[in-house]
Amino acid sequence: MVNVFPFKGITYNKKKLKNLSKVMSPPYDVISPEEHEALYELSDYNIVRLILGREFPGDSQYNNRYVRAAAFFEGWLRHDILCQDEKPAIYIYEQVFRAGSKEYKRSGFISLLRLEEIGKGDVFPHEHTLSKPKYDRVELIKTTNANFDCVFSLFSDNNNKVQRLLKQYMRRKPTIEVKDKYKVANRLWRVDKKDFINKIVREMKEKEVFIADGHHRYEAALRYKKEMKDRNTRFTEDEAYNNVMMFFAPVECPGLVVFPIHRLITRIHEFDADRFLEDIKAYFDVEKFAFTKRSEVSQRSKVVKLCAKRGESEHCFVLYLHGTSEYYLLTLRNKGIMSELVEENKPQEWKTLDVTILQTLILKHILNITSEDSVKYTKDDEDAVSKVKNGEFQMCFILNPTKIEEVITIAQKMEKMPQKSTFFYPKLLTGMVMNKIVHGEKINWPPLKNDHS
Repeated sequence: MVNVFPFKGITYNKKKLKNLSKVMSPPYDVISPEEHEALYELSDYNIVRLILGREFPGDSQYNNRYVRAAAFFEGWLRHDILCQDEKPAIYIYEQVFRAGSKEYKRSGFISLLRLEEIGKGDVFPHEHTLSKPKYDRVELIKTTNANFDCVFSLFSDNNNKVQRLLKQYMRRKPTIEVKDKYKVANRLWRVDKKDFINKIVREMKEKEVFIADGHHRYEAALRYKKEMKDRNTRFTEDEAYNNVMMFFAPVECPGLVVFPIHRLITRIHEFDADRFLEDIKAYFDVEKFAFTKRSEVSQRSKVVKLCAKRGESEHCFVLYLHGTSEYYLLTLRNKGIMSELVEENKPQEWKTLDVTILQTLILKHILNITSEDSVKYTKDDEDAVSKVKNGEFQMCFILNPTKIEEVITIAQKMEKMPQKSTFFYPKLLTGMVMNKIVHGEKINWPPLKNDHS
């Protein structure tokens, strides 16, 4: 059973900050070093100070970026830079954006979700996580006692009940409206009407929830809950730390746009490009697209479009190797090879994902790559090619996006894709609303008679 709850959200004070775009930020995991510095310069109150603070050579157990984040957070609350709502609410969130030549709208709601252990309830992840970023998020929650950005999840609203509820309130003026640097319009409505909250809570009870983005944040919240539960001899499930702030979007929403995440490869010792291409040909049809300095952009566009079109029915990738003047379109020919390389208990749907084929057949089987340090990620194919050209990486693979239905199918089968399999665009804007985890507070709905939340 999925349990969602309203909460007393924390937002930036519009009376003190006239331009809220200067205090917002992308999620921590997509901020480049250059953007990190730019966000610091935008405003003394930019939320980057909370989610991804600067590190200094003299940092210690008692003075580090997590401790400083907690100090900033409490200071901003004390000086009314941030304001907490007096009554629990559910927050409707809409993003209006362009992808290619089309305009999209993606809407859903933000509430608390009662945490469920992975594999034991109705909350399903779809990606593997990495230990370092998970540790980082645990430390941030432990030190600040807060959720600064949402986990992004999907659910089925095939009867359109939730969307109809949301639209009733979206006709009003938003509580917060801000455009980010990518010209995405972000709108937030605060709704504390009990009738509305009751309907949302009831409607979500029998749903299944699929984590689309924020796997590290969800698993960090689980780790934090476990640590707190181990100290509490009177654990009741209602503790504030047994919840995480989550954005819920209907899977039927036409604004669900998924971009691919491309792979950059490095640290392959004694790499022989000719031998590698010969090994590839044992499993793939290989087409070469040579280019000159003048024709490179058009050739890359041509091969990427061809890969996308062919990807509707085939498994294919675009390969670029350092020191060459050609792109290679790889189309899987030997489709039975995955059954030979993958254990039998893996479902067929998992075996036929592009990201699984790339990781299992090419990276592990052919290139013998087993270390996370050898693979880096980018959503920009031009960035991938540029970094291979300058010698930073030995090769890159340009992928097609994972399909929404593949995400749902894999999650329902309790399987996980390789990390960085999906890039849901646009990212949720961090700073729209925050959740403070108050120890001793009980989270329930409807509130108990002696509970003033």
